[in-house]
Amino acid sequence: MGLPPRTKVAFAVLVAVGLAWAAFGAWAVTRRAPLFARDRVIAGWLGLTAWLLFATGALVITTLRHRVEPELLVVVPALGGVAVLRLRAVRHSRAALVRRKEQLTRRPEWPSLR
Repeated sequence: MGLPPRTKVAFAVLVAVGLAWAAFGAWAVTRRAPLFARDRVIAGWLGLTAWLLFATGALVITTLRHRVEPELLVVVPALGGVAVLRLRAVRHSRAALVRRKEQLTRRPEWPSLR
């Protein structure tokens, strides 16, 4: 007895998301240079992409069933809001770290000794 097609698709999407997180983890662990929160930004984009896939799947399933689940109307936007706010926060954090790095690596301008 095989699985229904939508279960196969859902499983494939979950495997793809898991492989993306595994690849990201391997990339982050193998970096020798400071990341300056680049890893957090990538994780934020991965989270937002995973939410988008989840929301699309929930929309497709709800449409096929011709029935709206009230919990979905709360959970999907809430998770999307968390993903967007988290991505925004880490992008600001990275920008601040990069600005600070540029300040610290800038050559000081010494007054002329004439």
